[in-house]
Amino acid sequence: MKVQVYLFSLLLLLLSIQSTLAQDRILKGNIVIAETGEALAGANVKIKGKDRGVSSHKDGSFKLDAKVGETLIVSYVGYQKKEIQVESKHFTQKLTIQLLSEINQLEEVVVTGALGIKRASREFGGGAQVVSNEYLNQGKTVNPLSGLNSKVAGLRINMYDSKVDPQLQIVMRGSRSLNRSKNAPIYVVDGVPVPEIGRLNPNDVESITILKGANAAALYGSEGVNGAIMITTKTGSKEKGRVTFGHTTTFSQVFMLPPAQTKFGQGVNGVYSPTQYESWGPSFDGTLKPIGTALPDGTIPQITYGAPSRDNRLDLFQTGVNMQNDVSFSGGDDKSTYFFSLQNVDIKGIIPEDVSRRTNGRFNGTRSFGKLKTSYNVSYSDFSSETTPDGPWITAYQLPANIDYKSLVNWQETNSMANPLYFFTDLQKNPYHQIDAYRNSVKQKTFNGKLEFEYPIMPWLSIIERVGLYTRTAETRSTVAKFEASGRRNVNGSVTDGNENFSRVNNDLILSFQKEIGDFSTRMIVGQNLRADETKSTSVGSSNLTLPDLFNPGSRIGELTGSVGITQYRSMAAYGELTTGYKNYLFLTLTGRNEWVSVLSKENRSYFYPGVSTSFVFTDAIAALKEQNTLSYGKFFASYNRTGNVTLDPYSLNNAYSQINGFPFGNLVGFTPSSRYPNPNIQPEFVKSIEVGAQLAFFNNRLNVEGSYIHSDSRGQIFNATTSRATGYSSALVNAGRLTNDIVELTISGDIISTKNLRWNTGFTFAHINNQVKELYEGLTSFNIFRQSYANIGQAYPSLQVSDYQRDPQGRVVINASTGEPLIASDPVHLGTMVPPYQMGINSMLKFKNFTLNAQFDWRMGGWLYSEIVPRMYTAGTDPRTAEFDRKPFIYPNSVIQNADGTYTENTSVYSKGDKAYWTKQGEVQSNTAAKSDYFKLRELNISYSIPSKVLGNRRFFKEATIGFVANNLFIIRHKDNNYGDPEYLYNTTDGYISFRQVPPYRTYGFTFNIGF
Repeated sequence: MKVQVYLFSLLLLLLSIQSTLAQDRILKGNIVIAETGEALAGANVKIKGKDRGVSSHKDGSFKLDAKVGETLIVSYVGYQKKEIQVESKHFTQKLTIQLLSEINQLEEVVVTGALGIKRASREFGGGAQVVSNEYLNQGKTVNPLSGLNSKVAGLRINMYDSKVDPQLQIVMRGSRSLNRSKNAPIYVVDGVPVPEIGRLNPNDVESITILKGANAAALYGSEGVNGAIMITTKTGSKEKGRVTFGHTTTFSQVFMLPPAQTKFGQGVNGVYSPTQYESWGPSFDGTLKPIGTALPDGTIPQITYGAPSRDNRLDLFQTGVNMQNDVSFSGGDDKSTYFFSLQNVDIKGIIPEDVSRRTNGRFNGTRSFGKLKTSYNVSYSDFSSETTPDGPWITAYQLPANIDYKSLVNWQETNSMANPLYFFTDLQKNPYHQIDAYRNSVKQKTFNGKLEFEYPIMPWLSIIERVGLYTRTAETRSTVAKFEASGRRNVNGSVTDGNENFSRVNNDLILSFQKEIGDFSTRMIVGQNLRADETKSTSVGSSNLTLPDLFNPGSRIGELTGSVGITQYRSMAAYGELTTGYKNYLFLTLTGRNEWVSVLSKENRSYFYPGVSTSFVFTDAIAALKEQNTLSYGKFFASYNRTGNVTLDPYSLNNAYSQINGFPFGNLVGFTPSSRYPNPNIQPEFVKSIEVGAQLAFFNNRLNVEGSYIHSDSRGQIFNATTSRATGYSSALVNAGRLTNDIVELTISGDIISTKNLRWNTGFTFAHINNQVKELYEGLTSFNIFRQSYANIGQAYPSLQVSDYQRDPQGRVVINASTGEPLIASDPVHLGTMVPPYQMGINSMLKFKNFTLNAQFDWRMGGWLYSEIVPRMYTAGTDPRTAEFDRKPFIYPNSVIQNADGTYTENTSVYSKGDKAYWTKQGEVQSNTAAKSDYFKLRELNISYSIPSKVLGNRRFFKEATIGFVANNLFIIRHKDNNYGDPEYLYNTTDGYISFRQVPPYRTYGFTFNIGF
């Protein structure tokens, strides 16, 4: 009987346990990114085989009814899916789930939205792309913006030159303003807008989110109308301390020099001249000829009159060396985290004596005091550079092909042709004397700091106070060493010292509401912003120094030159954003901002602009799509924004007076007003933008596709229009003009091969940008932007407009029957846009065991460029075309003669001259120096090897180590008509423009290694 009672009791106990296990219980957990420990908002947590699941909150937490034995499926597009079997212990201790990132997949990821607030991508109703640190630093660039080149659809980056501190132009989704210097996106570092990020250490960047649309301006103001580049810097994680060290050395070599003829040397009209630098002499014959005049010892220098097989101009350049050293320390505990880094960058340029150095330091930290969360960032950059102006290269491409540059180095030798007194010509200077005597130096110190407090007033309400301080001081000095000589060889020494101090204080006070009611989620942000910019610049100098090596403005002849400028800018704004979600698959976001800016008149300085966006994750909404893997994820999104944009500099609406000595007569000092009418009625430009798109993932996230169509319409452009001088002004600020953009963007990425030991991932970005000028000022049909760059109604912006020959209906050149000279057309010709409308990027990542190969290709098509170098080479006789017909009269190819009745006859008898005067005139015909700017280049190549753990002693001391080869610009394929240079380069913020000042581009290659402790 006792046995029966015992068995019966045991049976009841088992039934009780089974019943308990069968009941749903609340499972609590957190979802974090495995690599960083950062909370992952919006991740999906589902019960396998059942239609039951939730999404993680902003802090990564989630609650879900579950049973022991069930399997959780945790997924987030862009991260590796994870399955976890529920155990009883999971109900007594909080479950932490770590998701590993999928490398380089464009899918639903965590987006750093406006104000630095992270959002699940599913909520976002506009174009956004996240670039990870690994992808950004693939080419080991010094400037983080260079690492974005060709990696983001619709983002165009151009370089200005090949100096040791190359400047960049950034334009996203085409130009919205006729003011070409006001089309850059806003830069935001850890939630705080800053004026530039060129001095930021790329290794400090955790990720960069590119908010492409005008909806970035909804919370950031006018500066965000061109999109926003949101930089999130690294933070420590709640783990054991970590130390990393990295080193990179790369070598730079110049290439793509414009070709030069090697048939003829120095002289005039076919006669050799030892003191002439232009190449209009006789044919090279390999003999020794005198060059220059007699030296102090009575000897006359000799030179081989023959072009070597190797381009002598290459000797002007040296192999540049770029060295980067980085070290970082990170760690933390339950209450605080820290990240500390140091970087040193030393660059030796491709031009001798050009050097730069940069030292960076950063400290990021967080600390919790009960409910109060604090974060603070401090970064400091100390930069200096020593460069020569562009004169040496300007001289080099005009000198004869047989000049031996190595013999010109020691210009200080008294008895040498290299000495400026005895240089072979007084119409050009020894390039090496220019390198030593003409110097520019820059010393710049940049500080950026942020302090942020976040306090949850209630579970659904928190308050954020964020203040940022950015300061930049720059000292500049331009010097020319005095050299006493007669005539053109004399150099008046000069010095100009400059100083600029800039500071920005930015403050945001934000209330953040977050509430879930049934199937609806609501998140609202209400805030205010205060910003204050101050700039003071001074310059003082002298243009005639008394001593050769004393660069002191006090030691001079004549008066000092100088100027002082002080500007202040203030803005204040109130903004709000409301996002409502339904069942985590349908979202609607409303935004609005009212701004007050100091650069407009009191009547116009307040303006409001709204925005609306929506997103629909249809794969979560449609039940039939949930449990299949062909289409893993699908989202439609759309947005509309009307954004105010103010492109005025401070005091543009003030009628500034300038001092004129001797006005109205004698030695009296007078003042005259500006010749530009400062229109007090100027209002903001307004940009309307519409965007629709879709984001799709296929085959369990193996293939990812995102496509968008964008239309923007910029009206009331603020620009300087020409007016009748009868008004007392020659120009006036006006609200006129209209630019539109029609854009198609496509991004595709995915794993072509994915096995245990082999993975091949590739991606493709594409953008077609149709940037059109619709209206200008009061019937104006064409507006000159810069030299050959125009804004023409009905044409793409900007347009290349050049002088050309008269042509018959078949396009043949019309020749003057008497002189043989091609006739010049009275009207200029429009060739096309100077901005390539088609922009493509291709990336490929191949990983086999411990080896990884990353390659980034850049492809741009459909644009035109203009070169200022070619006309100078025509005049100097160094361009190959000047030697094409052996300097003899020739029949102009494909030419015709116009008959008296207006018909045309093929030219077979009228010869054109091939002398200097002829080719100089041809150089003035601008169509001769224009070409298509199409190119395809290998922008980045990185081959790395991760050392296995057994080699590292099973990571007892070294946690990881990687060595690799890195290269940039290894090759470029250009249009057949472009022999001028790299189409990517620009001048004076003008696309498609190769200036006579620009130093040729270079390619780099070297090695890198990283160690983690």
